[in-house]
Amino acid sequence: MPTFEAVMLHFTTKCAKNCPFCYQKERQAKPFSFFLSLIPHIAPYTDRICLGGGEPLYDEKHIDFCTRFVELCKDYDIRVSITTALPKRARKIRGADISVSFDEFKFNFREFYELIKNLDGVGVNYLLIDRNPMQTFARVILLAEHHPVFLLSPKFVPFRLHPCVLTLLQHENVFCDECLYLTLKYGLRWKEPCGYAHKLISIHPDGSVRGCSFSTNIIYKLKGCEDWEEAIEACKKERARFHCPYLRYISGPDGI
Repeated sequence: MPTFEAVMLHFTTKCAKNCPFCYQKERQAKPFSFFLSLIPHIAPYTDRICLGGGEPLYDEKHIDFCTRFVELCKDYDIRVSITTALPKRARKIRGADISVSFDEFKFNFREFYELIKNLDGVGVNYLLIDRNPMQTFARVILLAEHHPVFLLSPKFVPFRLHPCVLTLLQHENVFCDECLYLTLKYGLRWKEPCGYAHKLISIHPDGSVRGCSFSTNIIYKLKGCEDWEEAIEACKKERARFHCPYLRYISGPDGI
């Protein structure tokens, strides 16, 4: 069994969006060659790498990197997932699992639906920050007719968790992230840990290794690929987390 269910690899700080809840605060990024060189070091520890940013499909240079990264990962039987906010560029990458992010800061929904509806095999990451829960319900059901939809709990911004989420998750094509799953199951204090630093880790553009993509805690700073084993040992020493410090959940008459 691999050590990690997935390694999140944020290789760029470039992005055309300016979302208020963005967790990517770094301004320095290592060269693309560094992240390509990491692949054989990561390979013994996972069979999935999730590429993010920034925006991984920011321009042709980024698209070329992603294409090369996917091809190199095939040599190690690693499956690559890519999350983008640029659906028009999703077809430029072959051999990876592509998900397109949606929230009201990035798109008008009608515009988004027109862009996504003909993209076969592409998933949708739906951030639960809509003000109207019934609108959320209708949108997710519409998207789920043709795409797997992954409901994500927002971090760093206040949000209400509406009961309609439970109904949505009964749909065969609607799923949720681990944080949302544990919160729905246990509330804000969980009886089982999330994957922080143990089932997954995140490598940020500056080479810092963290327990998840949202974490501000740097567990280890990679200077070169040869430091990878030391980073793994540092992750093993991290305490398990039974709550998410980045959730800003607010209760209310319309929330769970």
